[in-house]
Amino acid sequence: MPAHTITPYLTVNRADEAISFYEAAFGFEEIGPRLEDNQGNIIHTELKLGDSSVMLSEEMPGFGNKGPKSLRGTSVRISLQVDDAHGLASRAQTAGARLEAPVEDQFYGQRTGRLIDPFGHVWIISQEVEQLSKEEILQRTQDYFRKQS
Repeated sequence: MPAHTITPYLTVNRADEAISFYEAAFGFEEIGPRLEDNQGNIIHTELKLGDSSVMLSEEMPGFGNKGPKSLRGTSVRISLQVDDAHGLASRAQTAGARLEAPVEDQFYGQRTGRLIDPFGHVWIISQEVEQLSKEEILQRTQDYFRKQS
């Protein structure tokens, strides 16, 4: 699979379990190559979903690779654009994700929810429900925040 300009690289504790979770929760497919160290830890693999991919490795603190659980959080959000946000959120919860924000229609034309996977990564699930111009999104954003204050 050709590399994209930007490809997320996820670090997790228990990479083998993470691969199984991402396959069950979101429909990823491991396309590899799966590289392992002498202890059998997955030091690199690649997972594909649609026309995109993520790379994944086991935590290796000696090399500076730590996942969200070890770091006690993350500032990164991974956004998935899907055809059925409610369905995918339900599938991910069944696989072990925790719903952080319910799937709801938003002012910017998306049906969106937020999940935290068992490894600490945050996923935003979005489904387009309205096609809006940039101007419409800007106006709705201003209206939304005006109402909030």
